[in-house]
Amino acid sequence: MVGFDDEMKKIVQELVDINNANRSVISIVGMGGLEKTTLTKSVYNNIEVKRSFRMFAWVIISQQYNILEILKGISSEVSATSSADTIRDLSVAISKKLKKGKYLVVLDDVWNSDVWNELLKVFPDVNNGSKVIITTRFLNVAKIADPTTKPHELRCLDEKESRELFLRNVFPRQDIETCCPTDLGEYAHQLVQRCGGLPLALVVLGRLVSTKPQTKDAWRKVVKSMKGQFVEGGDRCLDILALSYNDFPYFLKSCFLYFGCFREDMNIPAETLIRLWSAEGFLPPKNSTTIEEIGFDCLKELAQRYLIQVTEQEYDDSRAMMCRIHDLLHDLCISKAKETRFLEIYQNDTVDYETMSNAAQQLIIFNGIETLNYSNPKLRGLLYWHGKSLRALKGQLGRFKYLTVLSFIGSDISEFPSEIKSLDKLRYLELHAWPLKEVPSWIGDLYNLQTFIISSRMLEKVSDSLWTIGNLRYVDLSISPLPIAREADPPNMGNNVPKNLQTLKGVKAGSWIGNTLPKLTNLCELGIVRVYTDHAYALSSSLQKLDRLASFSIENGYEIPLDNIITAFSNQHCLKKLFLSVVLNRRQLPHIDVFPQHLVEVFLRFFGLEQDPMETLEKLQCLRYLRLENDSYKGKQMICSATGFPQLFSLTIGALYTLEEWKIEEKAMPCLKYLHIAYGPKLKVLPEGLKSVPLHQLKLTHMSREFMTRIKEKTGEDWYKIQHVPEISIIKVSSFVLA
Repeated sequence: MVGFDDEMKKIVQELVDINNANRSVISIVGMGGLEKTTLTKSVYNNIEVKRSFRMFAWVIISQQYNILEILKGISSEVSATSSADTIRDLSVAISKKLKKGKYLVVLDDVWNSDVWNELLKVFPDVNNGSKVIITTRFLNVAKIADPTTKPHELRCLDEKESRELFLRNVFPRQDIETCCPTDLGEYAHQLVQRCGGLPLALVVLGRLVSTKPQTKDAWRKVVKSMKGQFVEGGDRCLDILALSYNDFPYFLKSCFLYFGCFREDMNIPAETLIRLWSAEGFLPPKNSTTIEEIGFDCLKELAQRYLIQVTEQEYDDSRAMMCRIHDLLHDLCISKAKETRFLEIYQNDTVDYETMSNAAQQLIIFNGIETLNYSNPKLRGLLYWHGKSLRALKGQLGRFKYLTVLSFIGSDISEFPSEIKSLDKLRYLELHAWPLKEVPSWIGDLYNLQTFIISSRMLEKVSDSLWTIGNLRYVDLSISPLPIAREADPPNMGNNVPKNLQTLKGVKAGSWIGNTLPKLTNLCELGIVRVYTDHAYALSSSLQKLDRLASFSIENGYEIPLDNIITAFSNQHCLKKLFLSVVLNRRQLPHIDVFPQHLVEVFLRFFGLEQDPMETLEKLQCLRYLRLENDSYKGKQMICSATGFPQLFSLTIGALYTLEEWKIEEKAMPCLKYLHIAYGPKLKVLPEGLKSVPLHQLKLTHMSREFMTRIKEKTGEDWYKIQHVPEISIIKVSSFVLA
C-alpha cells in the first residue's frame, strides 16, 4: 500500500465508530486501476475491524452480475440456510441471519445502481452499527446506495508516491532512496510520468522493467515502446498494461489470453488452467521437466508480472492453487484475444452474431442459447459453461473436427453426445451432467485424450475402453455430493493400462486394485471410493509400488485395517496429503514410526478411535493442515503436548461428540493461525494453553450454551484465552447440542 494510508485510517475509523449505530454504506470510488479492492482488503483484514464485527462476507459483483449467485455467495459466507436456492428464499434467510449480529459485507466492483436496489432488502438495519462497503467506479452508484454518507473518492498517486511504488516493484526489498542507479534516474522519471499516478499501471510497468538489464539501452527501449502520456478514462491505461503482454514470448501470450475464457473476477483453479493450456498445446516441452511444472512456471511468471493474482497457494507457497485476473487486465485479455482472433464469447441471445469473425480459436458460451450460429471448422476449443441444455449444439458438434478442448458444465443430458465420437483430436473432455448414466464404448476412439472429467449423480457404467487410451493423464469420475448419488461400477482395465496416468479420482474399489493399480507407476494423485476389508491386502501391496504418489484418499471405506494402508507409505517420501473417510475396527493409530513422515495435510473422518490421535499426529514434523471430524475420535480427553505440531497452520475439530476436555501444553502448536471447533456438545471449556497460540482466526460452530457463555467477550470466564485473536466468528448453537 502506497499513498492510501490516511484513507485507510479514515475508513477503519468509520467502521469501528461506536457512536454510529445505523446500518450505513461506505463507498470507495475511483477509476479502474486505482486498487480500490487492495485498499478494501487492507481495511477488511484490519485487526480493529475484525474485532468490531461478528459476521463477515465479501462478494464480487462485476459487470455481468447475477443476483442469485451473489446471494449464494453471501449466504455461504455468513452460514445462512434456506429451504431453496431462490432469490426470495435466500434473501429471507440472509436477512434473518444478519439480524442476529453486527455484520460487515463488502460488495466489490459494483457497476450498476440496480444491484444495490435488488440487495437492499437483505441488509437489515437493527441499530447495531452494521456496515456495507461498496467499491465502484461510478459516483452515482455510491450516492444511490447511501446519499447521507460522503464517498471516499480515491485519487491518483502524486509524483513522489508514484516513484516509490514504481521503484518498489523494479527493485524489491531494496532501499527506495538508493536502489535506482543515477544514470537511470531520468528514464525512471519518464516511465513514472507516463503512468499518470495509476497504481495498477505503475506496478505492472515496474514488474516489466524489473526483468530488464539495468542499462540505459534497455530502459530507453521501454520508454520508447510507450506511445504517449496516460489519459484518464481512455485506452492509454490498456496500452501501458499491454507493454508487459507484448514483451512475452508467443506461448506465454496464449496462456495469458486464455484468462479471457473465464468470467471476470472468477477464482480459477490453477491445475484446471494448466490442463487446458496443455490440451491446447501452449506449453513448450523442456528436457526433464513435466508439462505440469512448465505450466506452474508460466503461472508464476504471469503473477510476477502482476498480470494475474494468486489468491490461494500450496502449503509451502511454492505453487498457486487458485488465481484470478484484475478486471482491467481481463479487458486487455478480451481486447487482444479478439484482435488476434483468439476467442469469441457468446454472452446471451441478444449478441449480434453476424459481426463475429467466425474464425476464432476458442468459442466460449456462458449462458444457455437456442441456436449456435458459428461456422469455423477449425475451432480448437469449445467451452459451454453454465448452459442448461446442449440442444443448441445438437447436430453441430461433428463439424468441429479440430477440437482439442470440449467442456460442458451445467448440462442436463442423460446420454453421451454421440457426435463427440468423431472428434479424435480431443485432448480435454469435461462433462457435468447430473442425469448421465453411461460412458459409451466408443470413448476409446478418442486416442489423444489427456483429461477426462465426468460429474454425474446417476453414473452407472464407464466403458472399459477408456483405459485403453495411452495418452490419459487425468481422470476424475467424482460424483456430486448428493445423498442419492451413486458411483460407477469398478473399472476393468485389463492389460493395456494408461501408464501415463497421473491422477485417478472417484473410482470404485474392485479387483483392479490388485491386478492393475501396481502398473500405474506414474500416479501422483489417487482417490478410491467404497473400499472394504477384502480390498485391504491388495491395496496395501499395490500402494507400496506407487512411489510417486503425493495425494491419497479413501471415501466411504468400511472396517479397513489401517495398519496395512499406513505402513504401505512408511518408506515413501512423496506422499503429502492423506484423506481417509473410513470406519475402523481398532482403538488407536499406528505407531509414528510407520507413518509417512512428510505428510503436510491429514483429514480423518469416521475412524472411531479410542486412544488420543494427537499423541501420534503431533510428532509429524511437516504437518500443516489437520482435520478430525465425525467421530474420528471417541475419547473424552485430548492433549496437545509441549513442542507438538511444530508446523501446524490450520486445525479443524468437528463432531467429536464425546470430547469433554482438551489440553494444550506450553509451546504446542507455535505456528497455528486458524482453528475451527464445531459440533462439540460435551466440550464446555477452551484449553488454557490456547492463550499462547498465535491464532489469526477462530471459528466456532454450533457449540453448547455453556461453552458460548464462557467465551463471551469481556465477561466470559474463558474470554482471556482468546482475547488476542483478531477474528472470531461464531455460528449459533444448534438445538441438538444444547446443554
